[in-house]
Amino acid sequence: MDIRGLGYVGLQGPEPKAWLDFATNVCGLMPARKVPGEAWGLPGVDAGTAGTGVAADGSVYLKMDDWQWRIAVHPDERPGLRYLGLEVRGPEELEGAAAELEGAGQAAEWASEAELESRAVHGMLSVSDPAGNRVELFHGVTQDRKFASPAGVSRFVTGSIGMGHVGLVVPDIQQARDFYCELLGFRLSDYVSFGPDQGVWFLHCNERHHTVALCRVGDFAALHHILLEVGEIDDVGCAHDRALAAGLPITTSLGRHANDRMLSFYVKSPLGFDVEIGSGGMLVDERWTPNQFVEGDVWGHVGLTAEAMGAAVPKTDE
Repeated sequence: MDIRGLGYVGLQGPEPKAWLDFATNVCGLMPARKVPGEAWGLPGVDAGTAGTGVAADGSVYLKMDDWQWRIAVHPDERPGLRYLGLEVRGPEELEGAAAELEGAGQAAEWASEAELESRAVHGMLSVSDPAGNRVELFHGVTQDRKFASPAGVSRFVTGSIGMGHVGLVVPDIQQARDFYCELLGFRLSDYVSFGPDQGVWFLHCNERHHTVALCRVGDFAALHHILLEVGEIDDVGCAHDRALAAGLPITTSLGRHANDRMLSFYVKSPLGFDVEIGSGGMLVDERWTPNQFVEGDVWGHVGLTAEAMGAAVPKTDE
């Protein structure tokens, strides 16, 4: 299977508008000009949600580049991850992915017209990973351009390497690795081991060092963080200043990872899981071979420990 990258992320929690404020004023994302399923109307005529990014059901949609949206937050009592959108090239590749999933005994569901409209994509099917996360394979998106960061971020690094990465805590690391690597075609970049069956495994599907990080620190599933990569180191520093000014917990201090060389910090979002904001991530190619790291960071990143990860993330099985 040939996954092109992480196209979009769907989150959920009790107060999507609180996440909207965090995403725009701290992270620098832009409210969607139109939400999925909303008619554009006549050129130059604004209507509907009028750029608020808030849909009729209370869901929030956010832009970070030319795509209509990249992150959605849906109302729900339980905070966490609702779905991941992984892009394939086109309809033939999506049909091929469906056949591979069926051959592997994985139950996949084709999206209805209403679901396609809700994601603003041309084709989509969904499957659950072993930890229970909904994974959506899709092709074709709506692009409305005109991204402008409310917080002055120079740009977010997206394009051919996708919108960033997700860090997933999983209860069974071998099952998770088999799903993402053996079935979906991700490749191992490197890993850090904390002990028997505990550690973080970093997986790539394009030039981005990792699109999915699988972490096992206990027998539970959760979303630990999502990464937003910005164009300049100064963008990281300014976001750090905004997070401090907003009184938000910096769960992991500024630092540079040893494996992907990302200079970043982690801030606790209003829904409980972290957002990593970083710059300068490493790119890999077909000649890349996996490495084991015994230390996670070159410097900094105080607070990013296995114990802290296990204690901090909102559990999806509670």
